[in-house]
Amino acid sequence: MAGSENPHRWEKKASEVHADCRIFEVHKSRFRHPVRQSEGDFFVINAQDWITVVATTAQNELITVRQFRFGIEDFSLEVPAGVMEPGEVPIKSAERELLEETGFRGDSALLLGWTYPNPALQNNRCHVIGIQNARQVASPDWDPHEEMQTRLLPMGKVPRMLRAGEFSHALSLCALHYYFLNQSL
Repeated sequence: MAGSENPHRWEKKASEVHADCRIFEVHKSRFRHPVRQSEGDFFVINAQDWITVVATTAQNELITVRQFRFGIEDFSLEVPAGVMEPGEVPIKSAERELLEETGFRGDSALLLGWTYPNPALQNNRCHVIGIQNARQVASPDWDPHEEMQTRLLPMGKVPRMLRAGEFSHALSLCALHYYFLNQSL
């Protein structure tokens, strides 16, 4: 039966930077199949790891942000997220991003899981961090190209909002999936 055997690991023959796009590089890599000997060029996005933050308040509210996204040219409701700095560990990155994007800080930060955002095109991971008892301690400190509205949502309403499609950012959906999985453990 076709496709029933284990797939082979393709051999990388060469790789070069094709484009430097400020927050990621695009590499053009040549791969060869070890059995069929077919070769092809593939473009891979090399990026720093990312984090998403599922932060809740003592009142069991989910901290979200609503912001304009250039890719869809529209607004998106999301959990706070961002790019990890080189050498930064996921929990510290999540604490930093939550504070920068919303002005909130919490305690009991915990790694809930991780995922590859798109392994067909990217080499990075997205780490999902849960933070409890978050409270506003400062004003947001956005990057020059950021502007967000912080929204606190009663956690009991979040599943209905998920079913209604009010969250459409795949990494936020994944983060909330990990949060709810961890709640049932």
